[in-house]
Amino acid sequence: MTHNAWMRRLPPIVLTLTALIAGLLVGQAGAASPAYANTPDRVISGWMPYWMTSPSRPVGIDSAVANADLFEDVSPFWYSAIARTGGGVQVALNPNFTNGSANVAWAMERLRAAGMVVIPAIADASGKGRMAATLADPALRGQHVADLVALVVNNGYDGLDLDYENFAFVDGSKTWDATLPNWTTFVAELGAALHAQGKLLSVTVPGPCDTRNRCGGRYGYWVYNIPGIAPHVDRIRIMAYDYTVRSIGPIAPIDWVRANVEHAVTVMDPAKLQIGVPTYGRARTRTKPGGSYRLSGVCPSKNGSASERRAYRSATSMAAVTAAKIPALLERYGLTEADVRWDPVRQESSFRYTKNVDWTDSSGTPQTCQAKRQVNFVGPDGVLARTQLVGQYGLNAAALWTIGGENPAQWPGIRGYAQSLAPAEAVVAIAVTPAAVFGQPTSIAGGVTFNGAPVPAVPVTVEFQPTGSEEWQALQVAASGPDGAVAFQVLLPSSGRVRLTVPETAGIAASQSPAAEVAVGATVSAKAKTKKVSSGAPIRVRVIVRPAQAKQKVILQVLKKGTWRKVKGARTNAKGRVTIKAKAQKAKKRWTYRVVSRAKGGLAPGVSQEFVIRVKKR
Repeated sequence: MTHNAWMRRLPPIVLTLTALIAGLLVGQAGAASPAYANTPDRVISGWMPYWMTSPSRPVGIDSAVANADLFEDVSPFWYSAIARTGGGVQVALNPNFTNGSANVAWAMERLRAAGMVVIPAIADASGKGRMAATLADPALRGQHVADLVALVVNNGYDGLDLDYENFAFVDGSKTWDATLPNWTTFVAELGAALHAQGKLLSVTVPGPCDTRNRCGGRYGYWVYNIPGIAPHVDRIRIMAYDYTVRSIGPIAPIDWVRANVEHAVTVMDPAKLQIGVPTYGRARTRTKPGGSYRLSGVCPSKNGSASERRAYRSATSMAAVTAAKIPALLERYGLTEADVRWDPVRQESSFRYTKNVDWTDSSGTPQTCQAKRQVNFVGPDGVLARTQLVGQYGLNAAALWTIGGENPAQWPGIRGYAQSLAPAEAVVAIAVTPAAVFGQPTSIAGGVTFNGAPVPAVPVTVEFQPTGSEEWQALQVAASGPDGAVAFQVLLPSSGRVRLTVPETAGIAASQSPAAEVAVGATVSAKAKTKKVSSGAPIRVRVIVRPAQAKQKVILQVLKKGTWRKVKGARTNAKGRVTIKAKAQKAKKRWTYRVVSRAKGGLAPGVSQEFVIRVKKR
């Protein structure tokens, strides 16, 4: 159904590492390879109604976040363009969205945490002719462009989605000739303004084909001028549903959906096209050949009392139902999945049931009317069939109306399909010395295989992520050898994680190894000023720590009975230098010392080489 109608997502040597990688490569060769990649293509987009995006009713947000890796982007329906006093339009949160600002903040936090691209949808709620008049006036149009850009920038959104349906369903087709050029200019101006800010523009439109599959020209909803606006936008979403509106019939027969797609890809870049997919159905009362409703029992009159008219409407009115509620509806009427009929031609589903409407007549007598009803809906199989058009025509995504209204059973099938589209990933192995010293090379070895076979001559990059940072930085690149192996000697600036990455190449997706932790300790050098001292005499130990950090804690230790004991602590200056002053041990012998540094600034503790001070008699 149209959105507006509903509105009222230390180190071992390199040879050891190389031997380890060789073992890993042999192990990979004998392992079974998956039929498809673990990382799926992003084939889904869509809209979330505002009432599914709050902490009290989070189903839309929950659904998007749970399947975030499948989503190209997501559009919450939070905003409306409403009439502005004095002319033009203004953008505001939907007035029906209770606690809207707080709910938006909550939803954005969850969507951002899931790494999702968020382009909120804006519905045209300005009334008949108001938006068309606004776009016809250059000043008012410019103000609307500025308002929309400010909404996106000020709220940190990735862009926005225009869902201006009044042209199609309110203004009337006689206005379209006048509206089309102004609409096209508006989209071009808005697209340029958003792109200048690094933001996306999506436009949602009814289909370019009529119900007889005649497309283009003056068929379908030609006022939206898909060929004219396509160069200026990043997405065009076609609402390929609501084929049947006033009677029992299909929601989105697949031949009509396909006709809309096949026409659109001839007039625009398919990679910008998202095809709308319904996740809902409609229940209607069946009719007899003469047009009267199939009612039995004692039934109310549509011309009776107010309560009788309400009962009549209950027996005869259309009711929308989300795909998520279909299983409960079946159960309520004593039906099972076996009672659902799949239409292989239209590729959607239906079932029939009898609805009992209890009412009281004018004499106070309880009565019951039986209404013969039918539900037409698009469930998991139908959603998958339409999503598969993405791969068949090279589309951007399938856009669900609604996210949160879908039957959760659809997701395994979509995920499998999305994974089948994605290039398979290589297996990238890594072996690294877990401890290193600042200023000394760290040994890293790796190997690349695909379907059990080595991948030679592919560029492999060592990437490093410092402890406490979310950013990865490239350090070195080398090509894998004939056996798929590769080795590196890298200087790590601090402790952190390393991984190996391989770019996308023919038939192989971009791939990476697991991340490996490496603790990098400071370099500590220590030298006693005097190597022979008397019992209890002063000793001085010069210490240098690299990299230099002011106030770096260092500790002089002595080895006693196999255990290192603290002698004296000190802190370095800004150049990483300090002289530790202490007293020599009392017993006459050769004493072994060392200096250790505490962890600081992303570096693990460092240890100097051991040195000896000889204590002699006074």
